[in-house]
Amino acid sequence: MKGGTMDPFLGHAWIGAIAIPLAIVMAIAFVLEQYQQRQDRMDGVLLSWNDLRLTRSLLIVGSGRDAERFPIGGLSAKVDVTRSPDQPDDEVHLVIKNAGADIRRRQPYSYGASGNAQMFAIKLNMLSGHPHKAADAFAAGIIDGARSDRHAA
Repeated sequence: MKGGTMDPFLGHAWIGAIAIPLAIVMAIAFVLEQYQQRQDRMDGVLLSWNDLRLTRSLLIVGSGRDAERFPIGGLSAKVDVTRSPDQPDDEVHLVIKNAGADIRRRQPYSYGASGNAQMFAIKLNMLSGHPHKAADAFAAGIIDGARSDRHAA
């Protein structure tokens, strides 16, 4: 470095040292997302939220070969938005009951996370034979609310 200027070659080297790994990480993320979308199409996934995926007959928890699959008959879902004293922000909680043990998932509150969790719960309740829970959501105006992206995570 002479007179407060950086060697142009070193400047380009630093840019390359940052840009190349970033491009690699982005390419890997893109490939993984494409793989997950292809897997979702093969599985017949209608909706997903967090690591939960819903088909017409199954609730799929997780991804890959170790994903658990539960028949949706008899399952029911409920969404709550909560604030705990030790948390500065609200959270969206989705609880699915009667799967042997409750399945619980949560995300930081956002309009999208809340709407997507509610839509996931409504669809699961409709498919699993709990039309009264879906009708209650419709009466509360949840279904008629603004549309949100079907994938929240």
